[in-house]
Amino acid sequence: MDHTVHVFNVWNKGNTTARVFKFHTAAVKDVRWSLNGLSLLSGGFDCSLRLVDVEEGKEIKVFKEDQAVEVIKFNPSNSNLFLSGGSKGSLRLWDIRSGLVTKEYQRNLGTILDIEFSSDGKQFICSTDTSRSNVSENSIIIWDTLRQVPLSNQVIGY
Repeated sequence: MDHTVHVFNVWNKGNTTARVFKFHTAAVKDVRWSLNGLSLLSGGFDCSLRLVDVEEGKEIKVFKEDQAVEVIKFNPSNSNLFLSGGSKGSLRLWDIRSGLVTKEYQRNLGTILDIEFSSDGKQFICSTDTSRSNVSENSIIIWDTLRQVPLSNQVIGY
């Protein structure tokens, strides 16, 4: 992992690198295409999320976190919203237009491993990894996106 994001041209037999973005100052952990396919959202260990216009090669907006960003997902029913999950266990719903967090989901979670929206964007599921002492716990939580409440919580200890 480094602090760059590469976009490849898979149809070109020669030079397959179409764009290289160097906006992060630390390793990039996750990258997602916007729903319209015109921009990329990346998150990384520099505690930032960066929205980039792929065609222009310009950074559109920077979203600041207080944790390393582990995973990001766009809401499938609203292209202006995306979720970020991080190393401190925080889950945040961001609005691209304002650049602000609209909702925060707290449950004393460990590092967020993955998140996925339901097809209508009304719920999402997250998985976490928590290690305390010699015990490792993994949890899977289904959240109501609007009400910020968990609908289901499964904890597995090892």
